[in-house]
This record gives sequence, structure tokens and C-alpha cells, in this order.
Amino acid sequence: MRAQVDIFSGFLGAGKTMLIKKLLNEKVYGENTVIIENEFGEVGIDGDILKESNIEVKEINSGCICCQVSGDFGDAVFEVLNKYNPDNIIIEPSGVAKLSEILNILEGIKFQHKIEVRNIFTLIDIRNYDMYLKNFKEFYENQIRKANKIVLSRSQLVDDKKIKNTIDSLKKFNSNAEIIYKPWESVKGSDFFKVSNIEEKREISMIKSNMSKTFRKEVTHSANEVFESYPIDLSENMSTQEIQRKFEFIESSGKFGKIIRAKGFIKGIDGGYYQFDYVPNEFKSRKIKWSNKKIVSIIGSELNKKELKQLFS
Repeated sequence: MRAQVDIFSGFLGAGKTMLIKKLLNEKVYGENTVIIENEFGEVGIDGDILKESNIEVKEINSGCICCQVSGDFGDAVFEVLNKYNPDNIIIEPSGVAKLSEILNILEGIKFQHKIEVRNIFTLIDIRNYDMYLKNFKEFYENQIRKANKIVLSRSQLVDDKKIKNTIDSLKKFNSNAEIIYKPWESVKGSDFFKVSNIEEKREISMIKSNMSKTFRKEVTHSANEVFESYPIDLSENMSTQEIQRKFEFIESSGKFGKIIRAKGFIKGIDGGYYQFDYVPNEFKSRKIKWSNKKIVSIIGSELNKKELKQLFS
């Protein structure tokens, strides 16, 4: 029997890891499930979060699936199949991966009788949709066009007009994908997997995609040409309030570059350990049992590393 593969794509900070955790906590997946987790940058953060669910995690941290480690990604999937013989494989690509290139690898001949791609999710942070589409259109649009299910995150933080305008815009790029827009707390995990002519929509989407290549030239930048990752070791303990103030200062200043995602671990001044996440206009932290590192991993473009190092040191 072929392993069922679900891909959770989406731009940086869209909520991929949190959605996967929700599905795991609600027992949508059985025990024989493996997660292949890829992060852009040198430091693995999300893998540590997912390991709390006691499901095997294989991390690939030497770059982005769609460029430098595309070979490693294929090998990782093959290794998982041979070693664990899983019923389900969850793939969480880097937020700056091109979904088309991931699918090209999975549709290769060596996986022909071993896997079946069941769901192709793309998560969209609705609050930052317009900004990301404007500034990172090549990567953002690719993830939207190749999905068969589009999930809006943070929809509870915007009004109905914003939701409608975003859905209308998404349909211009992908009219066949199912769009799930309700706040996640009101959606059962099993509802994300309801089938609505997915195979038919996938075939239509592939036809349209092939036709579009005839009429327009594809842009083929790699993630490393556009984005950069900068990890900073934190020597001092600090409170979550202090590190949040640093990101608020970054937002109000134009001297640090275009920061679109940050995450990491700190040891608080109370002696506890905390994991934090940042996307524009949002900072979240939570207490964890322990961490063997104190670090902030910053992702963006045109980063002023000298100023960032000084700020966090």
C-alpha cells in the first residue's frame, strides 16, 4: 500500500507548524505517521516543537528544499519510506520553497508506486497577504497556484470585508482550490480533510498550469537569491517582554532590513525557558520545559546583520 502524503506549504510564519500540531492533537493521523520538516536557515526550531507530539521528525537544515537541498529532500522521503514504512507522511517545506519544485520531486518515477499525494495545503496569513504578494510575488504565487486546499490563518483578527477581498484575490490565481477561511478553533481537524473532487481539481489545475507555461516565461529565482537567514546566539537571559520590545523597535525602524520571520529560544530572567515566534505585527511566546540553546533565527531580505547583532547582544 502506498503511503499517503500531505504537504503543508505556506509562506514564512503562516502557521504550518501550528496547524500540524492541531491535527496531531485531534488524532487526525494514526501512530504510523512520519513528519519530514524542513527549515530555511541554519537553525532548526520547528522540529523541536513537533517532537513534542512523539512522532518521528527528520529535519533538513542546510538550505531550502526548492534549491540547494532538493536532492537531500528526495533522499529523505525515500529513507523515511524504507525505514518506517509509514501509513502517512506529513511534509512541511520551508516557507520560501516553491511548491512546484517539491511536487516535481514527489512525482518522480522513483516514488511512482510508493506514495500518493493526498492533500496539498497552502496556508495564507491573511493579515500580511497583500504585503507578501507585492514584495515576494514569485514564491507566494507559486504556493497558491499549486495547492488544492488553501487555508487562511488569523482570520479571526480581520473583518469580513478583508476575508472576502482575500478570497476573491486567491481565486484569481487558483479557482479550483478549496478555501478554508473560518477561525481554526471553530474547525475540526477532520474538516480539513473532507474530499471535494480533489483529484478532478488537481487534473484541471495541472492542465491550466501546463497551458500557462506556453504563453508566459517562468521566473526561476532560487530562495537563496532573495532571502537570507541570520542566527544570533543570545548570551544573556531576557524576559519575553524584552525580546518583544526589540521586535517592535525593528518594526518601527528602517535600519534592520526587511524582516519577515523570526523564531527561537530564550532563557528567561525567571530561570524558565521560552520559545517565541515573530511575524510582522505579531509576537508570541510560550513556556517550554527546557532548551539546550538560546538563539534567535531571523529570516528576511537585505538584512543589516551588524545592527541586528548589536541589538540582540
